[in-house]
Amino acid sequence: MQTDIDPRDLIGHKAVDRNGDKIGTVDEVYLDDATGEPEWAAVRTGIFGRDAFVPLTTSEFSGQELRVPYDKSLIKESPDFGVGQHLSPAQELQLYRYYGLDAPTGDRTAAPAPPAQGTARGRADDMDFGVTAPAAPATGRPMATAPTAPTAPTARSAVGREGPVEPTIGLDKPVEPAPGPVEPTPEQARTAGSAATTHPPRPIELTLREERLEITNEWHVLGTARMRKYVVTEPVERRVQVTRERVRVERVPVSSAEQSALSAQDIAEAVEEVTLREERPVVRKYLAPMERVRLVVERVTEEQVIKDELRRERVEIHDSTGSAAPVDTHH
Repeated sequence: MQTDIDPRDLIGHKAVDRNGDKIGTVDEVYLDDATGEPEWAAVRTGIFGRDAFVPLTTSEFSGQELRVPYDKSLIKESPDFGVGQHLSPAQELQLYRYYGLDAPTGDRTAAPAPPAQGTARGRADDMDFGVTAPAAPATGRPMATAPTAPTAPTARSAVGREGPVEPTIGLDKPVEPAPGPVEPTPEQARTAGSAATTHPPRPIELTLREERLEITNEWHVLGTARMRKYVVTEPVERRVQVTRERVRVERVPVSSAEQSALSAQDIAEAVEEVTLREERPVVRKYLAPMERVRLVVERVTEEQVIKDELRRERVEIHDSTGSAAPVDTHH
């Protein structure tokens, strides 16, 4: 880009892509805080669109328009950081990566340049409708990991102050004592001897899983808003003052010198005319600008309640001998 161009002169000019198609109007110019050189330009992509950031280091300002060497579709899908505030180093790095540019070294941040006096911010004459919503940048997202199996609860014996407590059932009813030992048969003795020499079976385990909610937000088209100008006619009434002429008869006595001159004349008829005039209102209409009306898109945040049902796996023990310890999986 030319260095002899005041970056504030770019504001309000048209921006085109590398094919010459109009992108929008330059809304703001961002300068490097360290060098003061123009780094980025925010281009308004439509009356109801958003500001897309384009790099100025690879663009060219000629013929009263800013030529950007990228496609219009790529520019409209650039990251949206809003306008009117500093670009953080992370945001600027994201823009460099999006356009495939080498990021400069050092701590550099870009700030918006002040608009030129008497220069509009490039809203009018930009009728490029049909702007698509910006796509979110591809970022790495960790995969969900399977929940680990809960540790089997350790069997505990009831212990009081003086030692183990005798187990009870019901309303503190003592447990019936077990019957006395029975003399095993020879076959049972041989089976018990072989069992004492074998190892216990390896523990079996199950992995319990559960469903969890992962909530993200997506942009959807809610509708369109239009601003239409129409003409209404209303009656008006004004009071104005007009002047007109009228005649009034005045009688003036004749002097003695005039009497001698007029006495010699004969009596005759005479007619004298006086032209009377009047003022009449002349109505002329003219156009006078009253105000500018803008349609501004703003974002409001509200809270919504998401309700759903989640499934969870649990385990229960079916032991025919009745000697297994109880298992509690309600964690």
